[in-house]
Amino acid sequence: MKPIYKLLFANALLALAGCATTPDVHSRGDSPTEFTSSESFALLPVTVDPNLPSATASAVAEAAETGARDTLRALGYSETSREKADLVFYLHGKSLEPETVTDWNYLSEPSRFGVKPEEMSAYANRRIFVETYDNQSKRQVWMGWIECSCRGIDPERIQHEIQRIVATFPPRTTTLSRL
Repeated sequence: MKPIYKLLFANALLALAGCATTPDVHSRGDSPTEFTSSESFALLPVTVDPNLPSATASAVAEAAETGARDTLRALGYSETSREKADLVFYLHGKSLEPETVTDWNYLSEPSRFGVKPEEMSAYANRRIFVETYDNQSKRQVWMGWIECSCRGIDPERIQHEIQRIVATFPPRTTTLSRL
């Protein structure tokens, strides 16, 4: 009987330490054909919760950016400066502080993608959001999010969740004329 209690105790600790189940990724966007001419991306600077210890904050910012960059590169996009990018990605939620994208002249429209602005505020500590903007028109063209019941802040977990979100973004299409 003792081994069963140890197993139950170990499972309880694991559930409290992280997410008990893998959360679903939600994403919506404009028609994938809207992205056919997009080749490059940039990330808006990631700002981390100022209440996190500095070492954790640095690790979280790096993990978030790495998760997005690696996945976008795997989808066929190349990174460039914000000024030259076709698409701009904005990461926020959980321990990633919100930025005012209108300060960058982008038009945030989360309700077009199934998330009300008040819902973004209410769930900011439980969800990670990835928003994508067309850099020429400055309008929002895609949004993905994941809800996590994790209690702690784990940079590797945040990186993995951002990778899962970004992986649902349409891959870059290549045509024979570009090859």
